[in-house]
This record gives sequence, C-alpha cells and structure tokens, in this order.
Amino acid sequence: MATYRWNKYVLNKNYDANFEPAENSGMGFDLREGYRSFTPGDWYFIVSDPFPINELTPIGTVFYFKQNSENALYKAKILRFDNYNNVVILELQRWIIGKLSEAKVSISQGSYLGEVTSTNRNAYPDNSYTSEAWYVYAGVVNTAPTTPGAFTQPTGELEIGDSKVFSVGSSSDAENNLSKYVWEASINGGSFTKIGETTTNNITYTIPTATSLKIRVKAVDSQGLESTYRESVVFTVAKPKYYWSKYNVATTSWKEPPITESGSYAAQFSFLYKNASWDPTNKKYIVSNKYGYYDSISKGMIGYEFREGEDGYLDIYTSTDDVIRYAGEQASSRRDIRYIKNSTPNYGRGSLIQSGIIAEEGTYPTDGQQGGYWWVRGSRVNQSIAPPGGFKSPVAETPLKPGETITVTFEPTLAAVQIYELEQAFNHGSFTTVKNLTAPTTTTNIVVTTDKTLTSIQFRVRAKNVNNVYSDWIYSDVYVIQHNVIPTILLNTATNFTMSETEGQNEVLVDGSARDTDANDNIIIKMQINDGTIRNIQSALSDGSTPIEFSKKITYSNKRVYDGATPISNDLAENVDHTLKVWADDGQGGISRVEERIFRVIHNRPPVISGTDEDLGELLEIPSITYQVDDPEKQTATITERINGQVIRTFDAELGKEYKIEIPIEMWIPLQLEQEHKLTIEAKDTFGAKSTRTYTFTRTEDTILLELKNPFVTDIAATRILVTPDVYLPIGSTIVIEACNNAFDEVPTWEDVTGMAMNKRGFHFTNTEKTAEQWGINIRFTINKGTAHDQVKFNGFGGAFD
Repeated sequence: MATYRWNKYVLNKNYDANFEPAENSGMGFDLREGYRSFTPGDWYFIVSDPFPINELTPIGTVFYFKQNSENALYKAKILRFDNYNNVVILELQRWIIGKLSEAKVSISQGSYLGEVTSTNRNAYPDNSYTSEAWYVYAGVVNTAPTTPGAFTQPTGELEIGDSKVFSVGSSSDAENNLSKYVWEASINGGSFTKIGETTTNNITYTIPTATSLKIRVKAVDSQGLESTYRESVVFTVAKPKYYWSKYNVATTSWKEPPITESGSYAAQFSFLYKNASWDPTNKKYIVSNKYGYYDSISKGMIGYEFREGEDGYLDIYTSTDDVIRYAGEQASSRRDIRYIKNSTPNYGRGSLIQSGIIAEEGTYPTDGQQGGYWWVRGSRVNQSIAPPGGFKSPVAETPLKPGETITVTFEPTLAAVQIYELEQAFNHGSFTTVKNLTAPTTTTNIVVTTDKTLTSIQFRVRAKNVNNVYSDWIYSDVYVIQHNVIPTILLNTATNFTMSETEGQNEVLVDGSARDTDANDNIIIKMQINDGTIRNIQSALSDGSTPIEFSKKITYSNKRVYDGATPISNDLAENVDHTLKVWADDGQGGISRVEERIFRVIHNRPPVISGTDEDLGELLEIPSITYQVDDPEKQTATITERINGQVIRTFDAELGKEYKIEIPIEMWIPLQLEQEHKLTIEAKDTFGAKSTRTYTFTRTEDTILLELKNPFVTDIAATRILVTPDVYLPIGSTIVIEACNNAFDEVPTWEDVTGMAMNKRGFHFTNTEKTAEQWGINIRFTINKGTAHDQVKFNGFGGAFD
C-alpha cells in the first residue's frame, strides 16, 4: 500500500486592529520592555515575543505594550531617546479591548515544521490549512526494496575456474521501482568486494582461486534506496578434480652420454665408417656409411668404429700421418680413442597399476614421475565418468604368436555404463575399433595377425554411459607379435658362489646351452657382471633343434672379474650381492630370459705373521725370534726383516715354514745403549697387501768384551807390545787389557798389560812357546761397568809391537 506525504508549516495569523491615536502621542516614557506581537481574545489580549528596550534599540522600532488599568493595548514607535535615555514616543496609539470585534485577521503559510504521512490520500489538504497548521502535498513516500530471499546452493562442488550460477529469492518494492541487484564476494574470509550487478536475482560467477567463498546481495530501487544484504553460507572451494591413472616407471630411451678423450695410439682396423649417430633406444652409437677396406685415407680423415660386444665404446680415428701403410686388410693410422661413459635413461610411462584415481589438480603431475610412479591426468571428474581399470590379459611383456587366439580382458569401471569401446593399434599407429562390448562384459577373444609387417599391437578401452558421457581411454602395454621365436637358455652355474684370490675360489665356469627353434639364426650367448661391460661368450648358427653348448671361465683378481686378460667389471665391493647375467640373443630381436646368479667377492687380504707385537724389555744379548707366515689366498709372501728400519734380509717365504730373525753382530754392536730399538718383520703378498710384526727392546750392557777379529801374523815371537787405548772410564768402572803373542794357538797365552797400557808404556811378553804353525799378536779389552752411572766410552786404540 502506498504512503503519501505532506509538508507541515506553522499558521501565520496577521491581525489588523482599530488603533486610535492616544492623547500622549510623542511623549517620553521610561519604558524598558516591549512585545513584538499580540493575540486578541474575548475581552482580553495576550502580548507575546517580549524584547528589552534600551538605548541600543533601533529608532523606528514598532512594539506593543498593555495597560491593564485601562483595559487597553498600545502600539508605539520609537522616535528617539532623551538625555536620560528615556524612550521618546513618536507615535502612540491605543486600542480599547472592548472593540475586539473590530479586529481583522489574515492566515498564511509560516515556517516549516516537518513532514507528515498517511495512507489516506485525503488526510490533509494539498495546499491549505486546518485549525492546526498549513499543509502542502509532497507526493508518494519511496520505500526501500525488501531483502532478497534465501540463496539457492549452486549445483555440484565449487571448483576453481568453474562458472557457477548463484541465485536468491526475488526482492519486492512497494513503489514498483526496483532497479538492480548488487553482488559482492568475500574470499577466504576477507572483506567483501563487488563482483557485479544484475537486473535479475541471479549471477554467473567464475570461482576464484580460494579455499572458501561467501556471497552477499542487496536490492536497489531507481531512487537509490537499498535493501539490507542477504548473505550466503560459507562455501568450500576446491581445486578441480580429475581422474588420474597410475603407472610403473619405465625406461623409454637413453640419453646421449659425454665422450671423453683417453689417448692417442697406433691403430689397426679393417674398415671405418664416415658417420656415427646415437641410438637412444638401444643405448649405443650406430655407425654408418662405410669407407671400405682399401679406400685411400688422406691426412686429416676422421672415421668411426663402434665395438660390438663392448657396449659403451666408440673409437674416433683421426689420421695424422702423411702416408697410410696397409698390411693385408688392416690399415695403420693414428687414432684418438674416446670412451663413452655410462648413458643415463629417459623415464616414461610403464604398465598401468590403477586407473580412475580421483584427486585435486596439482596432486600429481599431468604426465610425469612422482613418488616412484608415472602419473597421467585424465578428464575432469565433473565432466566425465570414471575410466575402466587396467588390462588383465594378455599379461604384460607376454610375446604374442601369430595366428594364436588371445583373450583381452580389462577391469570394469566403477561408474554406471552402457558400452565399453575397445580399439587396437599396430606398430604404434592409429587406433581402430575392435568391437563395442555391452556392459558388464569386459572380455573378448582376438586372433593375432600373421602379417609379418605388423610386429606390435596395443589395446585401449573407454566407457560410455546412457547419456553419451565418456571416460578417458585406458591403454594396455605394447605387446610384441613374435614372428621370430625367442631363444631359450639353460645355465649350469650355481648361484650364491664366492670369488676371492684364494686358489680354487678365483675362477668360475660359466657354462650351459641355448636353443632356438628358428633355423639359421645366429645365436650369441652374452654375459654381464652387474651393469658392466657385456661380453660375448659364444656364437653359432641354430639348426632349429640342436642345443648350442657354451663354456667360459671367468677369473677374479684384485677386486675385478676378468674374461682372460680383459676386465668385465669395475671394482666390486665386499659383503654385497653382485649379479652374473647370461642370456641368448638371436640377432632378430629375440632375446631369451636373462639367467642371473648371485655372488660375492672377498678382497685380497694381507699375509698373516704368527705371534703378536711385543716389548722384549732390556736385553744384554742379541734376541732370537722364531715366526711363521701364512697367506689367506696362498700367494707368495715376500719377507723383509729390519732393525730400526735397516734391512737385515729379504726373501720369499715358504708358507707355514718356521723362520728365525737374528741381528748380525755387526748391526748389534752399534746399537745405542739405554735407547729403544725396533725389530720388524714385514710380509707382502703378490698384490702389495702387507702386514707387519714389531718387537721393541732396550739394549743394555754391564761388560764389554772387544777382541781383534783377525790377529796380526808375525814371523817370530813378538817380545814387546805397546797398547794405547782411547777410552773414558767413569768412577766405578774397570778395564782389563790383555795381549798374547801366540794368537793362533787353540788356547792362546793371554797376558795382562793393563797397567803398562794405561800408562802408555811398552809391555814385555813372558811367553816363548806356541803350538800353532805361526806366531801372531792379538789384543782384547774387557770393560766392566761396575757401579758407574755414566756411560763408558771406548773410541779405539793404537800401538806397536816388535
């Protein structure tokens, strides 16, 4: 219902009374208060709006005052003020109240009082007055629209980037002048910001990047009046959800490895190639465009040779000689050998593990590796249906035989579907329809093609529901159509063996047999240690039935396994499993199952010396120590004996035999007294592994006995001798000096010459007999330390005899 409004004003009443001149007109009065207006009544009057009158009141001011004693009202005009500031009246009129009926009144619009409203259009006059006030009609009252109605929840989840329709109940307006709706949004609990205006009660809004969202809306009329806001609940915002497929990680190809120069040598080769290119699938270089056997090779020519059977080697030959020499089918040149380091793989999608995994955008890579698996993003969940599961048969990596009937089976989808569309592709080409399977059927039989140009096949399947909504395609592995039969292999070598330097453990026989039912295939039996160099064990043409026997002895030495003199492994660590791999290759793309044997290695160990390191303490005499040497690998042990680092002797020991180390007298005598000395035994095996046994001791002496090793020969008996020793004898020590003139007798006659020698005087021999064939002079010194604390020093002696 409409509401009407009027402006209300004060009633102005103007009276025109019949004032007559008073007798005292122009007289002065001492009047200090007057009134600006009056209201007549029945036989009374009321003055109103008083104001003070003083010397500042303007001349000409008209005012009223009353005289109750006369029942009269006076109207006066100020002429001037006298010297005493009294009012001098210019004009004074009097109205007797008894003549009230003669007063005339006129009514007009006064000052504004406010606005009044009513739903009754005739409640007040349009431009007139009542007994209360003057009214002027102002028109209809404009009211704000009503608050919009409740929000309608958008369909589906709110996912970032989607366009969603938000709607509310309509707003109404009493004056029918509703103009628009104003929409605002709060993202993640933030302040509201305007997102649009509509003339209808709904808005299409793109969901922003957020985790929560709240919408509010108000209605606005044409006069700008607004309703209150209607707020939605807090909506949860999520990232878009997709179907993902989870795969194993597979090696799709190999990256080209760096080439490093390792040397320049004289070369011999049968022929070279002009070009070499990297094969990322087979992890090797392919050489092409052959020069020929005897083509002239000029200086500066560059040629290539890839060593088949030694994967990882590419020889780049560069001619540096002016003249190329030929010998039969081999040419002599210069070559720069470059060794290809191990290639690293490019990874890609392997076999399907699970499909139809629902996750938010960004949870997994769009098409890449994460957490040890390969992930592929499919369709949006809200735009498609869940895909079928993976293929159950044929089993991954199963070779398919031409003409055989195979069963293709896949896991069903979790969605309600009507049709499964199954397709196939040959040689990685385009997919074509196999058949449409009516759900819930998920299996069918297919005959493998016999067309030899078709060497591989792959399947894919998708689901479709009754509304023609499709799932993603799910792919099978690529199956090889084996027009060529894969060879088989039997390996006799036992597993879990140990290799070491020990005789009997340093070699292993790799033997067995291979068979290929395709006649005239060149069967190559290959072996490999861990991921090292691949070696050819043997090759032979298959006759289609007879097993091809093979045998190869591998040896272990210095941490590596060898094929003859060629190492086929890097240094192998101890106490970890290593793998010997053997397989057969028919050269037509057919490779047998790889037979693996686990083994471990024991590194070369040093020889073992009996006994323990020992401190022998103080020694008066030369020590004599016995010992034995053994070697875990039964290698030859070279023994070196030393005193204070000086070699006593070196020899190859017989393992287990007892040996004795003794210090020769000529190395013993110079050893300082009262100092530590080291006697060592070192045993070193063929590969340089060694062990050491150490004995320490301190040499001490209480008596020193010195005697000539070779006596002096005389023709006749000497009769006199002079001995002059250079010796220091501290207090408490003693010395005895003896000499003889029959030194070659079995029992020489020693005579004490100490006193004469210490006084540097000659001594006369008393002996005149001998039993030996000749006479001879010998001298000996016996020094006793006694109670001396200082060292005795004997520096030598001099002398003469006759």
